[in-house]
Amino acid sequence: MPLVLTPTQLQLTSTLSEHAKDACALVGLKCQKCEPHHFYLTVHRYYGRVQGMSSEVDRCIDWCMSKGKLVFTAQRFGNWCAKKVKWDKEEEIKKREMQTMKQGQYAARSR
Repeated sequence: MPLVLTPTQLQLTSTLSEHAKDACALVGLKCQKCEPHHFYLTVHRYYGRVQGMSSEVDRCIDWCMSKGKLVFTAQRFGNWCAKKVKWDKEEEIKKREMQTMKQGQYAARSR
């Protein structure tokens, strides 16, 4: 079944492709399989769940450089987005736990 993307999502795939190519050229990283259609699945899955996808491309490229990777691909970025969603959920859970603890401490003080 083919993916159906909205015009906004299609524009985002083009933007991500161009951004990835430019960023890789800037830092000397090889950019493979970074045409807009390579980003379709990632945008389909994570559009609206990962905020600032263009900036996440930069973070993913930084990570590639720090780990000594020589190639950036749209698939690697898709894996990055999956981890980003996981990290965001963990951060949200931590925030809720801290808020619950603060409310508990406040309730204990007011007794």
